[in-house]
Amino acid sequence: MSPEPLGERAKDEGLGGRERRLSRRFACEGFAEAFAADTGYLFRGEIRDISETGCYIMSKGRLKLERFTEVDLQFMLNKRKYRTFARVMDVRPGKGVGVEFRFADQWAEEQFKELLHALMRTISPNEV
Repeated sequence: MSPEPLGERAKDEGLGGRERRLSRRFACEGFAEAFAADTGYLFRGEIRDISETGCYIMSKGRLKLERFTEVDLQFMLNKRKYRTFARVMDVRPGKGVGVEFRFADQWAEEQFKELLHALMRTISPNEV
């Protein structure tokens, strides 16, 4: 599935229904695994959407994570593996979790952004 742009604003999302995303998100397919070292909690799920700053991972589990929990995140996107730290920004028990990427270094962040921009270029101009 190639990425498809999602609305700039998502109603009823986040705390108090406010939109907190810092960059445009795109629908995508991928698999993610995250481990919270401080609690020993591991969860897996499908990436529903992604942006330069984070992603939403669908998981039917009743995730017991606090906002701002740091996780070691591994995911596959466009047949490439990525690993970065992330922090939990939104937990929806039985639905999933939104995370914000925390890249270890500038090089890793730039490599990811280059891939994401390449995927965005595959979208026709009238879809954006």
